[in-house]
Amino acid sequence: MADRNGNDDFGRSDLGEGRLDGEPSLGGVPPADEPKAGPFSRRGILKWVIGAGSLAFAAAFAVPAFALRSLSQRQQAVAAGAPLVYAPTTSGATVGQPLLAADLALGTGVQVFAEGTQDDQNTLIEVVRIAEGSGAEGLVAYSAICTHLGCPVYADLNAEGRLACPCHGSQFDPAANAAVVGGPAPRPLPSLPIEVGADGAVVAAGEFSGPVGIAE
Repeated sequence: MADRNGNDDFGRSDLGEGRLDGEPSLGGVPPADEPKAGPFSRRGILKWVIGAGSLAFAAAFAVPAFALRSLSQRQQAVAAGAPLVYAPTTSGATVGQPLLAADLALGTGVQVFAEGTQDDQNTLIEVVRIAEGSGAEGLVAYSAICTHLGCPVYADLNAEGRLACPCHGSQFDPAANAAVVGGPAPRPLPSLPIEVGADGAVVAAGEFSGPVGIAE
């Protein structure tokens, strides 16, 4: 029963003013349930997903950074007097056999390890003949690990007589103390002093002139 103002017996208008709990309002549309808070609510799950994504994003940068830092700090000592033996990266050579100075023709390079360090790629050495000579004359030796991101350079010289890295295009001139002549490498390849024994075998005469590979 409605009065002259359009209100029913309980003093409610058509818009549901003064409705009782549990009764529909606004033309009979039931009120929407309030979203529940908690770890299993939509909001809680969304926060968890965002947090997990942020953690994964941070780890994606942290892990390579840690690996690069470890590589830059790792240095294998090359003992003076250690014979240089062929590495698997030199084609046509017998792996593990001593390098003889007479094996190298002018303008060619080979890769070797100091005997006893073959289990560590960071000790890979590039030996190049840049001039004719006897004994160690005309021979130079450098780390074969690129100073950009630690990739081994090619054993063979390129058409310009340079040592080239296959990863990002860095190039080094073996006739100019392995100076950087192309690509993103920040510094030359460290040099290694060498000498030739009475039997013609090339041996290390000391350690690398600087840190191998990546350096801060």
